Amino acid sequence: MEAINNTAKKYAVKNAFEHDGSAQMGAVIGKVKALFPDANLKQIGPEISKIVNEVNKMKKSELEIEYKKFEAEGWELKHVEKEKTLPELEWLKDGMTLITRMAPNPSGAMHFGHARPSVLCDEYVKKYGGKLILRFDDTDPKVKTPVEGIEKEFIRDFEWLGIKFDEISKSSDRLERYYSVVKQLLNEGHAYICSCKSEKWRELIWESKACPCREKPITEQLKQWEKMLNHEIKEGEAVVRIKTNLNDPDPSTRDWWIAKVVDEVNHTNKNAKNKHVWPSYNLASAVDDHDMGVNFIIRGQEHVTNGEKQKELYKFLGWNDFPHTYYFGKISKLGDMTLSKSKMKLIMDEVGAERYDDPRMATIMAFRRRGFLPQTIRKIITGCGVSMKEVKITLENFASANKQFLGEVAEYPFFEEAIEIEINNMMEGEGEAYGENIKFKGGIEKLLVNKKELLKYKGKEALVRFKKGFNAKIMEATEFSGKANFVSYTKSENPVISWTKESIKVEILMNDGSIKKGFSSNSLQKDSGVVRFEGIGYANIESKENEKIKCVFAHE
Repeated sequence: MEAINNTAKKYAVKNAFEHDGSAQMGAVIGKVKALFPDANLKQIGPEISKIVNEVNKMKKSELEIEYKKFEAEGWELKHVEKEKTLPELEWLKDGMTLITRMAPNPSGAMHFGHARPSVLCDEYVKKYGGKLILRFDDTDPKVKTPVEGIEKEFIRDFEWLGIKFDEISKSSDRLERYYSVVKQLLNEGHAYICSCKSEKWRELIWESKACPCREKPITEQLKQWEKMLNHEIKEGEAVVRIKTNLNDPDPSTRDWWIAKVVDEVNHTNKNAKNKHVWPSYNLASAVDDHDMGVNFIIRGQEHVTNGEKQKELYKFLGWNDFPHTYYFGKISKLGDMTLSKSKMKLIMDEVGAERYDDPRMATIMAFRRRGFLPQTIRKIITGCGVSMKEVKITLENFASANKQFLGEVAEYPFFEEAIEIEINNMMEGEGEAYGENIKFKGGIEKLLVNKKELLKYKGKEALVRFKKGFNAKIMEATEFSGKANFVSYTKSENPVISWTKESIKVEILMNDGSIKKGFSSNSLQKDSGVVRFEGIGYANIESKENEKIKCVFAHE
């Protein structure tokens, strides 16, 4: 608790010194939560409130002394948390080279699900050294077909995450190799060509009975295979199946298919468009892992059955080097984003274009567009580890990590409606408006404030503090304008009101796809990257055009 209290005082002093002697409870709580994410807010809240109140009672001279002391120490602290480490690879002995791979299907943009095993594999290669392979699993020419140009986007996303590869390949370039393996399995009696109707075959397999095709002579099997390769056998007329244990308790693992015919090939690989026999995922994956010498895999728990099937292929082919494998549990919640490809498609249909960087989708493009840093994504992923437990990642988790790596960012107002207020009897002096020094000549000054904020004083007179500027007494507040009388430049504990001399239009694309329109300080034009809007949160500046700044919401 002492470390938390010290941190709270430190940032209360910083917030008070930079905001006219008045520290904001929310800002201090936010910093404490960012640095101590496991702290219980209900328990620490009252003590932090007490600290903030004490800091706000400090004289200007006292506050300045404390501020300079902390300034000399440096503001950013490290998280006080138990270090999370990945399990040691005890099987990796001296003299062995770690070889691991990433095998995404390029049927859509890279998402968090692709990033998770990729970052974990990269962490292990960074720790032990070795070889990292990117292999695009593009052997589905009909359903999960590759998207033109998406491989380049994958590589761009991987590079953004700090992942570099020793080798990049596409499985669709290796069809002839898969054909040779199928022929070997047929020759050795480990596979057969099945021409049964799928319904009839399924009835037999559920009864643990072999279909008639299983026992046909090898010579006949090889003839049928050649017909498949020559496209004399059409789609749906035959598939190649591996011979497995028909009494296996799981019917899905009995005589599963390893190759089939596809009549109309929809593929971006021009060299593969005239090929009509395509391998199953399990055949391609097993052969590629063996041929590339892969000895370590990290994959989701949904691949446990696939792993067993691939081990079976290794056994039939006489390979004794199946990769060491870690499986991790599913992600049941991912902040405010969706991982579901079907839901992503609905979002893209809604916007009328394939915008893979829509902030509602958990693509790496969307994370980058929103202003999340690659360090944030890596920290969240390594924090999840390789446990089979289900993982829930909240937006607060992402926000906490992102704030840590962002550090201090510029703060700006956000007025849904900006309204002019006239300040009378102004004395010559100066104030600060969001990083811009404003000089007042005296007499009458016209400023812009938040209409919603000003209307709180409708029908009444009130003393307020124009943030980091001056004190004034509001005399009039209407739907259209306001009037106030200047009081002094002396710091006070009056209610604070945000203001700016000049404004600029701002649009913020929110995390639900809506657009929040309003105004901010014109000084926002000088900034770039991630900023924080009062009352909204962090957002990434995306473009500046036609006297309008467009941003994308990141998190609170």
